[in-house]
Amino acid sequence: MKAAKGYTKNDYIAICKEEEGGEVFNFKSMCEAVEYIVKFLPGSSKKEAVARIINDTNCDWVFFEDESVIFRYYGKGYDETIINEMRENGYGA
Repeated sequence: MKAAKGYTKNDYIAICKEEEGGEVFNFKSMCEAVEYIVKFLPGSSKKEAVARIINDTNCDWVFFEDESVIFRYYGKGYDETIINEMRENGYGA
């Protein structure tokens, strides 16, 4: 989903971590984020992955005007092997 007007990336990160107890992964570009969505959803094309970020309705994936993307993770629903890879590759915010 696109970031709501009036909210910054730091706002989304703070809400996730401090108010909701989640973990945030920060990607510099849509391309970086797409690489991980494709891993989460084998068989998906990059085009489908971009659409998934843009059309996300549960606010897990949020993109910003500078083309960066954050992924808000709440401990379930995604492959932990890939989550650990994102941690190891320094995407944690």
